Amino acid sequence: MLSKKDQAIVDDMIVRERNMKNRQRVIGVIMHKRRLFKQRLVTYAAILTTVGFWVLYIGFARYDNLSIINIIQVNVLMTVILLFFNFYIWQRLVNYKPMQLLIKRYNNHLRVQYAGALLASKRWLQFYYHKREISRMIPQILYFLQTKPQFTSIDQVIAYIDEQNANPHIHQNDLQKFRKFVNQTNEMMLSTSDKDGRPSSRQMRFIVLDEPNVWYFGTAPDTPKIEELDRGLAAIHTLPTKEGMTIASNRLRVYRSHYKLDDLADYYNAQVPGFMDSLSPEDRQREIIYAIELKSARLDSWTQHEEVTFIKD
Repeated sequence: MLSKKDQAIVDDMIVRERNMKNRQRVIGVIMHKRRLFKQRLVTYAAILTTVGFWVLYIGFARYDNLSIINIIQVNVLMTVILLFFNFYIWQRLVNYKPMQLLIKRYNNHLRVQYAGALLASKRWLQFYYHKREISRMIPQILYFLQTKPQFTSIDQVIAYIDEQNANPHIHQNDLQKFRKFVNQTNEMMLSTSDKDGRPSSRQMRFIVLDEPNVWYFGTAPDTPKIEELDRGLAAIHTLPTKEGMTIASNRLRVYRSHYKLDDLADYYNAQVPGFMDSLSPEDRQREIIYAIELKSARLDSWTQHEEVTFIKD
């Protein structure tokens, strides 16, 4: 039997899961409408261009010595060929401007339309228990409390889940999810504070080498943030991708790396195209390369909210 305190927390968990299901439903509607809009955009564009090409074809076509049936057969065949051809072309062109601008505009419309429902459920994304973020565990906690009578407290269930999650295969799955997030972004908001505690945030580009939880970025040696970075304390938050993916953490270590900018030229060219070209040879030599080592990170998207731990305190 749960204590009254634990039962109150479980009731909050149930409310949280109800809100998350509603959030998933809204996100499902958004994603369905996005796919439908893209399909319709391609279809309408293919039909319109097919009509245009067909009109041109009729203008130049000659049907000498053909019967009415043959003419109809030829016209139907040409229409089908043109339609398939235009579908193929527009399915490729939909990934480029101006089609992407139309899709982006529609996506913004959907975000505004469903902003209320998404914002209302956002407060339930995180769930803290004894200062620990346990939102990822809640479905498991509720399941074990409902099906396993031997568990009589939330603490017992969390201890059991922690023991199960010590499996190295689970850690590898977490790393794969984290890599998926990292591979879709190279921009972050880096927040630090000065000696008086005044915070400041800057938008920075970063690169990743072999370890996904160690990020590298460069800065000029004569900027005010050098002193702040050398304190080793910071917080990061990546800019959202089109799928709403973000990475956030304040459990990290910042330090000067042993790399020079030219040592990382290939990585910058691959992950941040054009960055190296924007710096003169003198600037490259002066650039200081810092490393951010994430001890843990929060992964958020429209459909998930997870905490990944890399280094145990």
